[in-house]
Amino acid sequence: MAEEAEEQVSWRDVGAQAPVIASDGQEVGKVQEVAALDQEDIFHGIVFRHARLGHSQLAPAADVERITTRAVYLSKDSAAAEQYEEFHQLHVSRLGLRGTWLWKHMGWKDSSE
Repeated sequence: MAEEAEEQVSWRDVGAQAPVIASDGQEVGKVQEVAALDQEDIFHGIVFRHARLGHSQLAPAADVERITTRAVYLSKDSAAAEQYEEFHQLHVSRLGLRGTWLWKHMGWKDSSE
């Protein structure tokens, strides 16, 4: 059976716990957060928990090749992904309920942390 085509989406539509895939096809971790300034539409990168190293790392926006409904794809290979610096939270958006009182939906919103 043929694989379904993945729809490319905005950084605002990154799925919580989506796989982070290096350019060599290896899954290097799972999305934890999006580093961004939503009001200014500035995307800094993807924070992911590295599967092997066990800590959070920031893949900078310049290294994010594409984001789909299934995963985040990096332009760097798995060895290079291990070299990302450990992430220290500054300002982060988290997945949560947003919208007006009649129309609620899941979306990224500012974190209080």
